[in-house]
Amino acid sequence: MTLFSRQSRCSTFVLLSLTACIASATLISSTDDADARHRRGHRAKVVRAPQPPAIALPAVPPLPTDNPRAAAPEAPKPVEKPAEEMQKADPQTPLPDQKPAPEAKPAEKPKEPPKPGEQFGPNPLPKQGAAGKDEHEEIVEKADPSISPDRVYQNACPALMNGEVKGELIAPLSEGMCGERSPLKITAIGKDNPVKLAAPITTNCAMAGSLATWVIEIQKEAQANFGAEIESITTGSDYQCRKVNNGHKGRVSEHAFANAVDIVSFKFKNGKTTELGSGWKGKPEEQTFWRALHKASCDRFMTVIGPDGDAAHQGNLHLDLGCHGRKCEARLCQ
Repeated sequence: MTLFSRQSRCSTFVLLSLTACIASATLISSTDDADARHRRGHRAKVVRAPQPPAIALPAVPPLPTDNPRAAAPEAPKPVEKPAEEMQKADPQTPLPDQKPAPEAKPAEKPKEPPKPGEQFGPNPLPKQGAAGKDEHEEIVEKADPSISPDRVYQNACPALMNGEVKGELIAPLSEGMCGERSPLKITAIGKDNPVKLAAPITTNCAMAGSLATWVIEIQKEAQANFGAEIESITTGSDYQCRKVNNGHKGRVSEHAFANAVDIVSFKFKNGKTTELGSGWKGKPEEQTFWRALHKASCDRFMTVIGPDGDAAHQGNLHLDLGCHGRKCEARLCQ
C-alpha cells in the first residue's frame, strides 16, 4: 500500500467522524427546541386563581382618643421658701429652740437569764396585822370545823319524802368495804296506817321503799289470821359490817351495805304476838300467817331466807335486795 492511499483513507475517516459529530449536534438541538415548545404550551394553559382586591390603607394611621379615666393633672406644689426668707417675712413668729443632740451612752451589758427559782421573783412577804401576826395565821385561828364541815353529797329518798316511811337521813357509813352514802334511820313503815318498829333500823332508800309496800300485804294477813292490825315489828340485824352468816370466809353480807333486814316477831293491836322461831310450826293461824308473809316477801325482795332455808335463819326471816344472776333479776326464795 502506497503512501497516497494511506493518506486518502485517513482523510476519509476524518470526514466521516466530523459528519457524525455534526449529525449528533443537530439531533440534540432539535430535541431541546421541542422540549422548550412543549413547556411554553403548558404554561399558556395554566389559569391563575382570582386574587381579592387590595384594600387601600391610609397613609397615616389615626391617633388614639384620650382615655377619660386618665388622672387629672397634679396641682402644682407650692414652692418652699428658705427659712431665712420666712423669718424676714414674719418676724413675730419665733423659731423653736434647738436642743443639743443627746450624748451617746455606752452600750449596756446584756442581762443574764433569770434562774429557775427567780423567774417570777421572790415570794411576797405576808402582810402584818395590827398585832404583828400575818393574815394567814388569823384565818386559821378563826376556822372552826363545827361551823364549816366538809361538804357531803347524799341522795334524797322518795319514800322518806312522800311519808311512806318515818325516819331521817343520817351521815354516810364507811367501814372499809362496808358502808352506804345515803343511809336512813327508820322508825316506822307505812303511810296511811304506819307500823312502828320496836327499835329503829338503819337501811338504804331502796330497802325502805320495799318495806313500805310490803307492810300493806302483811296487814291484810294479820287481819285474816289474828283479827287485828299490826302494832309493832321486832327486827334482828339491819346494818352490820360482816360476812354472810357472821362467817370469817365467803362474801360480804348485804347487811354490810344497809341493804338487808331480819324480821323476828310481830305484836298486834289486840295484844296477841307471834314469833318466827315458834310460830313457823306453831298454831295453825301462826303457820298460815308466817307462810303467807314468806310468800309476800318473795314477791318484793330479791333474797328471802326462812327456817326452811338454813339453820342460821330458824328464828329470823332474812330480807334483802341483793343482786343474783347476770342481770340481777333472779330471786332467791328459801
